[in-house]
Amino acid sequence: MGNDRIMEEWTNIPDRLRRRWRKLTNEDVRRPDGSSEYLAERLQQRYGVDRREAFLQVYEFESEL
Repeated sequence: MGNDRIMEEWTNIPDRLRRRWRKLTNEDVRRPDGSSEYLAERLQQRYGVDRREAFLQVYEFESEL
């Protein structure tokens, strides 16, 4: 992904991430090196969605930033 808004905003959005995806843990959202790729991986793991669905959700969230 070219311009990763999630990576740029990561330290400012942990609460928004937890409100949107309640299965994410504090450890998931508080690590210092979060990115769109990392978030998609966590969504796949926590929600059991495939890679495409995870990235669709990430892109949708990113567009709201």
